[in-house]
Amino acid sequence: MNAAVNWTDILVRDNFQDVGQTPTSDPVWESPDIIPFGSDILGFDLLESSYNGPDLGVSHPIVAGRLNRIYIRGKNLRAGCPSSGRVRLYFAPGGLVLDPRAWTPITAEGGGTAVPLVARSGSREIPPGQLCVSESAFIFPPGTPPGHYCTITTVDTPAHPMSATLPTFNSLVDYLNWVRYNPNVGWRNIDVIPCQQTNYALANLAICNLNNTPTRFVFGVSGTDLPAGTATFSNTDQKAPFSLTAQIYPPGTDEGYTRSILLPANYSGTVTVVIQFDQPLPCDARIVLRAYNPVTNNAGPLERRLAVPLTGVPELDDALFIELGAYTFVAASGQ
Repeated sequence: MNAAVNWTDILVRDNFQDVGQTPTSDPVWESPDIIPFGSDILGFDLLESSYNGPDLGVSHPIVAGRLNRIYIRGKNLRAGCPSSGRVRLYFAPGGLVLDPRAWTPITAEGGGTAVPLVARSGSREIPPGQLCVSESAFIFPPGTPPGHYCTITTVDTPAHPMSATLPTFNSLVDYLNWVRYNPNVGWRNIDVIPCQQTNYALANLAICNLNNTPTRFVFGVSGTDLPAGTATFSNTDQKAPFSLTAQIYPPGTDEGYTRSILLPANYSGTVTVVIQFDQPLPCDARIVLRAYNPVTNNAGPLERRLAVPLTGVPELDDALFIELGAYTFVAASGQ
């Protein structure tokens, strides 16, 4: 884990507010520097002009059965000297709590899984303060079944080497901190859904419990510009069956929570979320689904430092919680 306060190398952001500080503030799962771009070629003018928004990937979601190019953008935060680096990209079934054991490398256009970063000039030496992009796009694997997918990128530089073999984690907190404390790691857990509907079935979102003991989970739903409604989180796996409902409060900024559910040790499965709104979902609205662990009495100091209170969790009003994962859905027309 890199716990530097100010990053002085190539940064891949976790969100638009990320300037290399650690730990990153939420959301850490919406990297705007992992850029799905469909079958188009991403030019440097657009790469630069969109650095502070909008999120280019929202208008070019990954679509099964089509050519899906994915570019990685970075920025050299070193003062006074250039830097260089290579990026790798991995994907896994997307979900509320990502199972890192499911990461699969993505091959770039032309072959290979490690792609040099280049500046506007095409040089692999990135001047200080300048943007860079993967020399070629990564190609989301053709033939991947339709569904929701998560992507993670890593930046390997001379000053901060990053192995092609991703770390293993002994707990969910360890994974979360790896993302938060490494400015050379980006995570994109964001997808696009059609707007102007009242019912959505978001199926097969991954959940896992990396802990070696049974662990309680609470699910939450919030967003922006949301009508009133409900979100039902369910799992039919007989190892951990559940059906839990959370209220959606307009305009969505207040989070609604389910009751808690106990997941078995070392569990890996999926959850389906059925959302029903009282009114059609506006275009540009966002739905954010989250998973939390209530902090137990035997939690360590790191877990307690990450924990926050939540208001309105059924039967757990006085508990503290650790946010372990989230998925954002952006509503857009024409999907």
